[in-house]
Amino acid sequence: MVAGCYLWGALVAGYISLLVAVEEQEQKVPSLKHSLTTPLIKVEDDDALLTCVVKNQGNFTLMWKKAAKEKAGNKILTANMERITSDERLKIMHEDGGQVYVLVVRNVTIRDAGMYICELNSDPPLRSFHELKVLSATLQPPVPTESSVVTGATASTKDSVEVWGYSTERPVDHDFSPCCAARNISTVCQGFCKLKNILDGNTGVNPSDCEEEFPDIVSCMADGRNHMPCCVEAGIPEVCTDLCRGEYTVQTDNIKSMFSCSAYTAPTLACIAAGIETLPKQPQGFSAEALNDTSIRLHWLPPAKTDHLTQSYRVNVTYLQFLSPVFSVKVDTSKAKEIYPPNSALHEIPRGKTEFIINGLEKFSLYEVSMWAENKDGGKSLSTYDIKIVTHMEGDSGDPEPLESPTLPNIRSCCISNNVTHAKCVDKFCDPRNVASTQLTDLMICAPWDTEMFQCLADGKDHTPCCAAKRLPPLCQELCSGNVTDINFKYFRCLSYMNELSSCMLEGYGVLPSRPVNFRFSNLQTTFGILHWDKPDTLGDTVVDYVVKYQRITPDTGKTMSVEHAKSPFILENLDSASTYEVFVEPVNNIGTGEASTRIVFRTASRKIEDLLDSVNPYNQSSCCLKSGMKPECLPLCSYDANISEVKSLARLCADEFSKVVRCAAGGRDHLPCCARRGVPNNCQPLCQAVHQASTGADFLQCLPNIGQIITCYEEGTTKLPPPIKDFKAVSVQDGIVVLTWQVDDLNGTFNTAHFEVYYKLVEENSTGSTVFESDQQINTTVPIVKIPDLETGKKYRFFVVSRNEKGTSLPSSIVTVNVSSESWNGTSISGASSPPHLLEVDSHSATWLQFAWNPPAITHPEDVLKYRLYYQQVSANLSKFDMVETDVTTVQLTGLTPNTQYALYSTALIVTKDTKIESTPSETLIAWTDPAFPAFVEAPTIHPINMVTEGSSMTVLCIAMGTPLPTVTLYINGHPLRSEITRHMVTMVHNVTSDMGHVSCYADNGYGTPMIASRKITISRAPTLSAPASTTVMKDDVLVLQCKVDAFPAPTMAIFRDSELKQSMMSDDRISITARGDEEDMATFYLSMEIAKVNQSDGQTYYCHANNTLGANSAPMLVNVTDQPLPVMNVTQCCLQHNVSADCLDICAFSIDFDMMIRKPQCIPQFSLMMSCASDGSDHRHCCSTGGVPSNCLDWCRGEAVEESEVCALSHSKTIVGCFHQGKENLPGKPTNIKVRPIDKNSAMVFWDLPEKNPHSVELYRVFWRPVGAKGANKSDTVQRKLVLHELHSGTTYEVVVKAGNSNGTSQLTQPLKFITADEFIIATSPVRSNVGGAVGIVLAVFIVLGLVVVVIYVMKKKNLIVLSVKKPDSPSVAFENPFYAVRDPASTAQAVSAEDYNVHISSSGSWQSEMSGTPSDRSSASSSPHSPDKNESTEMNPSMYEQISLGVNGQGFKRFK
Repeated sequence: MVAGCYLWGALVAGYISLLVAVEEQEQKVPSLKHSLTTPLIKVEDDDALLTCVVKNQGNFTLMWKKAAKEKAGNKILTANMERITSDERLKIMHEDGGQVYVLVVRNVTIRDAGMYICELNSDPPLRSFHELKVLSATLQPPVPTESSVVTGATASTKDSVEVWGYSTERPVDHDFSPCCAARNISTVCQGFCKLKNILDGNTGVNPSDCEEEFPDIVSCMADGRNHMPCCVEAGIPEVCTDLCRGEYTVQTDNIKSMFSCSAYTAPTLACIAAGIETLPKQPQGFSAEALNDTSIRLHWLPPAKTDHLTQSYRVNVTYLQFLSPVFSVKVDTSKAKEIYPPNSALHEIPRGKTEFIINGLEKFSLYEVSMWAENKDGGKSLSTYDIKIVTHMEGDSGDPEPLESPTLPNIRSCCISNNVTHAKCVDKFCDPRNVASTQLTDLMICAPWDTEMFQCLADGKDHTPCCAAKRLPPLCQELCSGNVTDINFKYFRCLSYMNELSSCMLEGYGVLPSRPVNFRFSNLQTTFGILHWDKPDTLGDTVVDYVVKYQRITPDTGKTMSVEHAKSPFILENLDSASTYEVFVEPVNNIGTGEASTRIVFRTASRKIEDLLDSVNPYNQSSCCLKSGMKPECLPLCSYDANISEVKSLARLCADEFSKVVRCAAGGRDHLPCCARRGVPNNCQPLCQAVHQASTGADFLQCLPNIGQIITCYEEGTTKLPPPIKDFKAVSVQDGIVVLTWQVDDLNGTFNTAHFEVYYKLVEENSTGSTVFESDQQINTTVPIVKIPDLETGKKYRFFVVSRNEKGTSLPSSIVTVNVSSESWNGTSISGASSPPHLLEVDSHSATWLQFAWNPPAITHPEDVLKYRLYYQQVSANLSKFDMVETDVTTVQLTGLTPNTQYALYSTALIVTKDTKIESTPSETLIAWTDPAFPAFVEAPTIHPINMVTEGSSMTVLCIAMGTPLPTVTLYINGHPLRSEITRHMVTMVHNVTSDMGHVSCYADNGYGTPMIASRKITISRAPTLSAPASTTVMKDDVLVLQCKVDAFPAPTMAIFRDSELKQSMMSDDRISITARGDEEDMATFYLSMEIAKVNQSDGQTYYCHANNTLGANSAPMLVNVTDQPLPVMNVTQCCLQHNVSADCLDICAFSIDFDMMIRKPQCIPQFSLMMSCASDGSDHRHCCSTGGVPSNCLDWCRGEAVEESEVCALSHSKTIVGCFHQGKENLPGKPTNIKVRPIDKNSAMVFWDLPEKNPHSVELYRVFWRPVGAKGANKSDTVQRKLVLHELHSGTTYEVVVKAGNSNGTSQLTQPLKFITADEFIIATSPVRSNVGGAVGIVLAVFIVLGLVVVVIYVMKKKNLIVLSVKKPDSPSVAFENPFYAVRDPASTAQAVSAEDYNVHISSSGSWQSEMSGTPSDRSSASSSPHSPDKNESTEMNPSMYEQISLGVNGQGFKRFK
């Protein structure tokens, strides 16, 4: 036993060692298995990124290639980082030492589509394949691939020409531009009138811009020749042969017009080019005329220039039906066709003839004739248009040849003899046939001869009665009389009646025939009728032909239509059923058109009920979709007339519903023969049998280019093919015998179901769902029940049934599987189930989950509601029971699985009804592994462009991570997450790059091991920005040091100039030293310093620091003041005493806040803020400080407030701050003094104050802030006076008010807040709180007095109904102010509230009082408030520190919150 354990242990150890060795070996072997090989789909002009991941590349070269034909070899595009191809649109994204090579194809075109190969030249070579598909909204030639070669095409040889992958014996060239010009094809579209232009893509215009003209272009392209035999021989499907017939099918949004013929473009054009040289053109001017009751005469002209290709002509005469000789009645068409069915006859006519008479026809019958030309090889032209013609009634015959028309009077001679000298006037007005085309200019030019012309035109007759009958206006009837004295502008309206005038003149001459007589109709049908008439009584023998005019009157009025060259009997066709028409006929001779016949009004017949039923599809597709459980929002897809736009918009939402759409569209019929006939590709033909297989390409969306052919077959088949059976089941099972029954869905015989075919097969043990359509035997029956004997007892059989009629068959709707033995049958019916799901496969996988997909059952009724079950278990568990999940869709993800574990799975389908679930047999069994778990690993981000990322531009960041399960990759910019995605390779385009985006990180975590982050520091390229002291004061003979800080990248060129034009640069010499240096840690920070020894008065001027690089230039002025006197000593000892500065530290206050002395007394550092408060002297010096480079976290010292980092601020910036105190001592005002409030009424009060003690005469403006105590918002107003009326106050509310003074140099600090209450005529004001005991006692007493007064006042006012005891919140938004003069406001705003955001985000750096007055003075202040000053520059502002932004938003700090 022990020996056995040792042996087992040794085996396990050996196995582990082997695994370790294999794993180590795998780690050294190159691999491309992590490359992204999912097909990439792009639209034209997009950028395509193909990703190849190579592990353990070593010294091997990685190449990108583009697949080409075998004879040409694959085209090498890149090798490692080098571009081999000359196409500059291609480049490689790769980081040195990295594993990812991304091929970037910019601005892709149709010809970029195809298979790209990532190849490592190892031994053997490793390859990964990446397919790129490019979509185009325009008509472009397809990319030639091996799979796109049309059946029947052979490989090109030296004697053939290859076009788009198709070989033809002669060049494909055909110029039909003259025909296009004759059809008025626009100039921009005539590029399509040469086949070579189309093939070369040189048409010069987008095809969609010319689609309206394509019918005429294609007609010219075919040139009247029948190219169909060549197209059929080339394997072009029927649906794509419209060009071969000279026709063009316009694709609309209707799904049935969606079919793809691009693969057949080349052979189609090749056939047309070949046919142009060998095929005859169709005859021209084809016409037919009935000679008598049994004969018709045909007439045509031979085709110009190509008659030599014609061997003979063929005429097809088709008898349609006989007609009733009884007028004004209709004949029963269906009975007429039963008595004498339609038939056709062909007549051959030799070349050279242009006329042919056909005899022996039926009397008074309807015929249709057409003709075409043929060559000696049997090649044909296109057929002429079909002409319907009616033979005469028995004994009648056609009119004889017309006689010569009467002679017109010589009006022209009359005009000339009457001195009408203008030739154009003679031509226009002296020939009645030309009068109808008279224009306004003609009437104006010929007005001098108006009397003579119209007198001659009347020929001595008064034509007024005719003109009146034709409804000419009275003024225009004067022209008909011939008595015209003067033509003026009033007669211009008669131009529109010149045609009637001409007709009346001709009629008055007696040269036009009278009206046709005996006008009548017969054989009125739903869409046509036969018109009859006799020749006119007057001049009837001169009639050449007739014009038939008709107009629809009801149900709505239509346009008047004309048909010329008509002869009796005439078939008037293309009418609408159940409509009323008015029709008349006019005779025509060589002179003109005669009098119209009487008018006939008739109504076409209504369509019969059976005709209407024939036009309605008996199959209800929408009802099927509802019964199958489709989502309501997807129902628009359940229509044979669905729109492509709807399909595309619902594609994502209804992705799981397309199998139901296919099942219900097919309707349980077998449409495969129709689809094969219409050229549906093999990979899409399963859809024709309602088999939706996404994994094999038989998917609705993948087959969208050919969906039009499929939908057409669906619609056609559901009207002709029999429906599937229902409720199929085995009702009896005995030894060797099974009895099957089903329900018929064609009870009324709509589809003429002839019989049912029962197929069955012995089921073997290893049978799978992939063989569901196979069968061994078949039995036919005409009734829905069958008994099948002679089966093997104890064996399992599978049965299904299809319906059949003369058009085809249905599909099986379910499968009955039974064990044929009495012992196994429990006496109940065995219902049919669907076939099992098939092609179960792993869709995606990871360490803890597996994603599976399968195809829906191939056999099921279209109305079945289906669900699916997926059974699974660990193989190593060796359990008899499987776990199961149920789903409504054909995909499911199993989660919570064990890494590196083998699972066995199979699926079933369920037909769900109200009471039962009928489960199918199992699908094939699948064995799948979960991935081993590996911790996440991420590479440093790859950034492109590598060499320069410019501020304001875009950059591409590539994060590459490994690990199993798939890690969550997050991109961080400066520590802020920008984007997360579960992937191995995440490409992110970052737009509008800013200069502070210097730290880019990729973070990866998959739940195993420690998350990993990899970072890269980058420097954003930007134009220079400068920071320099605006003003510097130096004593004469001292050393001046100026330093300019430059932020720029790439490194700038820096210099200091004496003038703003930058012409006089400063140079180093014995007295001047100029140095430049870069920051050791920041590659974009540079310093330029100038040191001048022994400064003199001439050095006092403005210097300009200038920097420029490739991205821009910038300058900053630096003012230098040279003084003979030292800065005055600032002695603030008295203030320090009042602020309780210790005696040991008072000497620091006595000498301009001597910081050197404070360093020697470290115990004084905590009191430094008190000293700075005293030194500020009641003024706000922040503008001076900010321009001097004092950071925001130290700015509070500049207005006498404490700062958080006092040591840092003292060490780095105390000198600058004290310098600002000196500078502001003479020009900044102090705080206003003695602020008081006086009541006006319960809603108003006046606040007033005295001049500041410091620089009182420098005040230019005062700013007043007030608010309810505790409110976050404040109101403000500006005034030049030392008083302000506050309006819209709320009685009983406690307010607080502060005031500050200012001028163009800056402002003072705020006064201490003064609180007050308004209550009718009372106001209580409290002074600022002091920190002494007496004051405290006084305040306590004052509080009690105030409370008492408030109670009394409120009580009195409430009695008088003067107040309501409620608190109203201020209208103004939240604000914090200690120095609100630095607020930035919208100049257009008149609101008085100041938001906290305005104060907390920006501090004005203009330094001007006017810039503080960007808002309008308060309308709540008195009329004495001054108007605001113009706005100044507010562009340069400083943000507060993070601490300020946080602390300023804390409530309960009083005015400390008002920044």
